Amino acid sequence: MHIEIEELAKEFGTSRALHPVSLAAPSGALIALLGPSGSGKTTLLRILGGLEMPSSGRVRFDGQDATNMSVQDRRAGFVFQQYALFKHMTVFENIAYGLRARKRAERPTDAEIGRRVNRLLDLIQLPDIGTRYPSQLSGGQRQRVALARALAIEPRVLLLDEPFGALDAKVRKELRQGLRDIHDETGLTTIFVTHDQEEAMELADFVVVMSMGRIEQVGKPAEIRAKPASDFVRSFIM
Repeated sequence: MHIEIEELAKEFGTSRALHPVSLAAPSGALIALLGPSGSGKTTLLRILGGLEMPSSGRVRFDGQDATNMSVQDRRAGFVFQQYALFKHMTVFENIAYGLRARKRAERPTDAEIGRRVNRLLDLIQLPDIGTRYPSQLSGGQRQRVALARALAIEPRVLLLDEPFGALDAKVRKELRQGLRDIHDETGLTTIFVTHDQEEAMELADFVVVMSMGRIEQVGKPAEIRAKPASDFVRSFIM
């Protein structure tokens, strides 16, 4: 899905979290929103997912105005730093939850749900954990399950907010490659928030560097490294 952001801004009372920003996300791209805390990257991601409404500006999905579209109609898959898995449900049921929660007319059969869940368990390379509970998993495994749950609803776009922030360095590195592999297999437009420049540069097709609610630079990782567009980008990337 091609995403266009047109002069989006967001204010919380008298505080401006996001100055008017514009961005085009090509269909099928993996895009990193990179910047320090308070740079506006999570606010922008939440607006894209419909979790926040902008104070001004527009969002377009494949040319359609999605600014006032409901969370459900946007069909975005979310993955957060805190896995938010249901503790009382098995891994299988956690992944199946979004499918079972659909209206009866749109709900797949139990057999189809089973096929989708098992396919996703294979995709995240954890085919044998369907009967386990979240408390029986490592942090890295829980985050993989959270990713599978987001993919189960067959989203149009995948949105990730600091997805590896709670994990140690070794696990983070392993999951980065896992996310890249899953992205390449699904072909989903994927946008993820990170403050980790190594993570952004290693994973993303395009990096959006943000500071104080503004976009400082957009480009491929090699371009940003070679030609930083501002003093902030130069100091943040180096």
